[in-house]
Amino acid sequence: MQKKGFQYKLKDLETEVTAVIKIKDIKELYRLKDQISIKWWETGLVLLLFGSGFGFMLTISKLIPVSHPFVYWFSLFWIAAILLTLIGCIEFLIGKFRALRRLYEIHTRIMESLQKDLEDLKKRVSESGTPPEE
Repeated sequence: MQKKGFQYKLKDLETEVTAVIKIKDIKELYRLKDQISIKWWETGLVLLLFGSGFGFMLTISKLIPVSHPFVYWFSLFWIAAILLTLIGCIEFLIGKFRALRRLYEIHTRIMESLQKDLEDLKKRVSESGTPPEE
């Protein structure tokens, strides 16, 4: 049985594998970017959250018996506190997601700039034949 040699030079194979990996990474990057992008319905969810919280508060205020005013106001206060805390936490998370989206955009821009600089540096090194001095 006769051994066949590689059809590609090692450098060409490395270039093709690197290109395939970059293409896969770019496709995944765009897919993830689309998943975290701001959607048109997010503002509606925030309005719905506040509206439903207000409606829940009104419903609870009518369901608590008014026969004992202290118990009524005590229960109403704690339900309001829980509801406001829940709404505040959700708003906090939405703010964090917005910050993460912005951070992602900035890091993507920086990475693209660094990759371009690296390609320019590789090109200059390959043209001159000597490593660059700092």
